[in-house]
Formats: sequence, C-alpha cells, structure tokens
Amino acid sequence: MRKTAVSHKPGDIVEIAGTEFVVLDPHMASSSDEEETLFVLAVDSVGSSQFGGNNNYSGSDLKKRVDDWMYRLSEKLSGKTNCDRFFKSRTLDLTTLDGHGKYGTLDVLAAPLTLDEARKYADVIPNPDEACWLATGWGGPEYFGSALALGVYTNGGWNVSGCSYSYGIRPALVISSFLLDSDESDLSDVSTDDLMAEIRRRIDE
Repeated sequence: MRKTAVSHKPGDIVEIAGTEFVVLDPHMASSSDEEETLFVLAVDSVGSSQFGGNNNYSGSDLKKRVDDWMYRLSEKLSGKTNCDRFFKSRTLDLTTLDGHGKYGTLDVLAAPLTLDEARKYADVIPNPDEACWLATGWGGPEYFGSALALGVYTNGGWNVSGCSYSYGIRPALVISSFLLDSDESDLSDVSTDDLMAEIRRRIDE
C-alpha cells in the first residue's frame, strides 16, 4: 500500500511515472487549504545537458531540457484526469553566488535546485548518481563568473563548472499529494499517531 500525504516525511522515496523522487518538504505551503503539496527531487539524474551560453537559467539550454522532461512526464500521466493540477509552480531566486540579482526570479513547474534550496534540504538529499547542475550561477552578468554555474558531485560536494560542460539534470518540483494517491488508497497503513498529528496541524493553521 502506498503512503498517503499524511505519512510522508523528509527523506521518503516516492515514485511518479517510473521515476523515483526524494521528499524534501512534505508540507510545502499550498494556495488551497484542501490539498497537501510535497516538494520533491529526482533521486537520480534524468538526462544530461550543458548549462548554456551563460549562467542565466531563464534562457538556458538546461531549462529547455528540463521543460522537455516535464512535458514528457505530463504525457505519461495523461491518463489521469486533470493531470495538470498535480503540479504546482515554484519561484526560483536566480541570485548568483556573488550576490548579483539581475537575473531576477522565475516561476517554474520543474527546475534543478537553487543553491539556497540545496543548503536548506542538505540533510535529506541523497548524493546524485552523476555530477548534476544546480540552477544558480557563479557570477553575475558582465562579470567573469557569468560563464560559470554551480553543480553537485556524486559525493554530495558542491562545485563550479563552465556552462559549456555537460552535467546531469536533476529536477525538483512541487506536487499535489493527490498525484500519489490511487483510487484504492486509504488510511489503513497510517498510524494513529500520524493521523492525530496531521489533524492537530490542520487545526492549528
């Protein structure tokens, strides 16, 4: 029996259309009080790509490849009614490592983690199967570092690399808990303590 959103915890592994994801945040804020959302990250890379001509993720080759992957993921779920509602937008802060904010923010359905997100969830992120890009650039535009972007090695350490290099793609996305619940799922495998904790959490909101 698959876990329901009530029992998901940081570090849990869930499967979506044949791809495994690690749960980073099981109670990410939702615009709807009627559904839970989970912030998840692909356990392994789903392909590889150069970052692009510079380290601005907004117009990068990496973003195009992630968007293509997201489109294919949606196609795999097309048999589910209203599959688009299963995915929620998140806002990327594209401030570079040296503090330049000229790239602004970007709303996405899927994207690699930013450096800030990677730091926030470092304790539950498994090491990747290959070196993978983050969405954060090293230096701001018009600076030497604009040709460099951040990535993560297979040992979990962060690194900096030229944007023309090919690294793994490891998307993160915000999903509705409904995506993980089948028609047959129920709460029989959720402990009473977990159910009560969830009820108390909702009452306190």
